[in-house]
Amino acid sequence: MKALVNCDVFTGSEFLTNNAVLISDGKITGLPELDKVPDNAEIIDLGGNTIAPGFIDVQVNGGGGLLFNDSPTVETIQTIVQAHRNFGTTNLLPTFITGSYEGMCNAQRSVNECIENGLHEILGIHFEGPCLAEGKAGVHDKNFIRKSHARELDLLVSKSSGKKLFTLSPDQISGEEVRYLASKGVKLSLGHTNAGFSDCEEAVENGVTGVTHLYNAMSQLLSREPGVVGAAFVIEKLKSGIIVDGFHCDFNAVKIAWNAVKKGNLFLVTDAMPPVGAMDSSFILGPYEISVQNGKCVTSDGVLGGSALDMASAVRNCIQKVGIPKSEALKMASLYPATFLGLEQEYGSIQVGRQANLVVINNQIIVKGTFVAGDYRQSTN
Repeated sequence: MKALVNCDVFTGSEFLTNNAVLISDGKITGLPELDKVPDNAEIIDLGGNTIAPGFIDVQVNGGGGLLFNDSPTVETIQTIVQAHRNFGTTNLLPTFITGSYEGMCNAQRSVNECIENGLHEILGIHFEGPCLAEGKAGVHDKNFIRKSHARELDLLVSKSSGKKLFTLSPDQISGEEVRYLASKGVKLSLGHTNAGFSDCEEAVENGVTGVTHLYNAMSQLLSREPGVVGAAFVIEKLKSGIIVDGFHCDFNAVKIAWNAVKKGNLFLVTDAMPPVGAMDSSFILGPYEISVQNGKCVTSDGVLGGSALDMASAVRNCIQKVGIPKSEALKMASLYPATFLGLEQEYGSIQVGRQANLVVINNQIIVKGTFVAGDYRQSTN
């Protein structure tokens, strides 16, 4: 048994200042007051820092210099995981953006292998495309954008390890197919789409529950057509990921969204590319060369190509740039994405029985280390 002491504990709902966190066999087993820590516990002194639920990122394209699409292998996933763990992300969904069917199969196979072999950071896979609107493709390779096909649907519902998240545009897949995917447990999210508000309502009725990178690559909020953004604001069943880097949306737009949606329905994603945890100044994404300019990933035409954002920076930006309370910012990085995935009984809070996936941070939200399944690793960022 390990006892984490000399730390403030953010449980996911409140801050505790005189408690330890007990860990056994990869799970949280107690939150006793300090004078009630068992004598046989291995004491781990956290130096006055704060311990919080580990960050959960459902949209990670790359990290550590590697892009999942380029080489959807176990080794690539391991590199991405380690790069993001340095910034507090203890769980993630490797994200395969629009590409070939063969690439999708390889990506799913590798994720399955990682989970089956005990890579505890991996919760499943996110397929962002290929059923997207070409007019909202962004940097997705238009050569691979396509309407739904039986083979992709079969892959999405195939027996596999972990969660599956699928970003789609309603005009590229039938309502019947959406209902079928939802009935098989696939999490569905609106993204890269010109869908109108009524299209979003229908999609939600069919089983869609998410919005991918709110504001970006979607129909905007207008007075006579609220679009996807408006739907995200008022349809309570929709939970939206948002990239808080100051480039994908203005910090004031983040504040508007945070005030507009039902509490718990806005969570953080990074949409991270290879530069996270690496020194790369450029990378190739399909037909595009993406350069990193002052932390911004753009094509030669100035189109955003993912981000160089890490989750700790997203939390800091929420607190320092947007004015979101620290407790809420931490929930946006942990509890709320866990709830979106339906995993809030295992992740996203520090309670007895939950997974011991935790992040150690100082007052500036600089990550000092992480616990995954109870195993500690000091950050090297």
